[in-house]
Amino acid sequence: MPGFTLHPFTLLTASTVFMILPVTVQPAITTPINAALHAVAGPSDATDRYRALVRRLADNDPRWEVQTAAWSALISDVPTAVTDFLSPGGGYEKARARASQNASRNALVISRTISTTTATTSPIVHLTAIRASYGTLAEKDRYVRTGLKEAQDLDAKHSPVEQARQQAQQDRDYVADIALHGSGAWVRAAAQRAIQKSTDNDIQEFFKYSWASAAGCDLQAFRMNLVEQDLAYRHRLAQLIVLAQQAQHAYEQASEAAKAKAAAEARLAWSTAADTAAATQASWLANQQLAAAQAQSWQQVHDFAVTASTQQDWPTIADNAAGTSGSWSDEVAWAQSQAAEWTAVYESAKASADALPGANPTVSPSPTA
Repeated sequence: MPGFTLHPFTLLTASTVFMILPVTVQPAITTPINAALHAVAGPSDATDRYRALVRRLADNDPRWEVQTAAWSALISDVPTAVTDFLSPGGGYEKARARASQNASRNALVISRTISTTTATTSPIVHLTAIRASYGTLAEKDRYVRTGLKEAQDLDAKHSPVEQARQQAQQDRDYVADIALHGSGAWVRAAAQRAIQKSTDNDIQEFFKYSWASAAGCDLQAFRMNLVEQDLAYRHRLAQLIVLAQQAQHAYEQASEAAKAKAAAEARLAWSTAADTAAATQASWLANQQLAAAQAQSWQQVHDFAVTASTQQDWPTIADNAAGTSGSWSDEVAWAQSQAAEWTAVYESAKASADALPGANPTVSPSPTA
């Protein structure tokens, strides 16, 4: 096998680590978020932008509970169903809570299975439970629903566990390199486990199952973190825009004696909204760069796999790598579209601030795309 180094993977940041933190933004004003954003977002329709996000959740969210709820909002006859779904306390947060409960239940079943079986007494159940414990949410759910029973049936028939042939040293070296420079936190962790255990079976398990599963976990974590990040910014910006609109109205209604003070307050409110939009746009540029690095890394895996010649199933690995690279390329496109959207919001809010008396338009330049 030719040597191959995955050092570009070190470009990836810790934002791919699987952390789902509940968003608890409590808006002081209950004006719908789509109405607030529509006031500063330019000619495009705010509901369409929120519909695009809900459609993304319906198509790509790793949690079937969120996917189902998102589709229900999309096909609903209620005019506000899409924006209600994304509002605090709405359908997304309820579906997320259900998904969290189900994930906790699945994790408990799997952990109990591991603790109550051994590789000697129930080899297939024990092996597949360990495999599922590191899997995606969908893999865990599938294992609890059907996979555990299938493994139990195989153990009952005394089906032998497949023994791996001696793994080539080149393959061990490759896994060791992935453990250091792999494309994401979950992939690196999977490779590290294989290297630490270091048996032929563990190396084979990595190539046959763990690598692809860990890649799915990295993508899953990225997408789930993205929606939490996005909604937190949207909810916060909606509040700031409402406050800015109120300050703008107060300025317009103020007496001549109070006009200058009211203008300064309105200008500050619009500038705060603009700064928040700029920070959001910057975060989307960072997400775009991270996704692009992942897409490139997996393309390199594909290119390596098509020429590799050890005993691993390299054609399947190449296909998986190509699919994963394509998924990350989709994330690049999504991040680009979101960065453009938030740039437009920033520019509109900044224009509102600059239109007020006493403004200095050169103080806060537009974020760089």
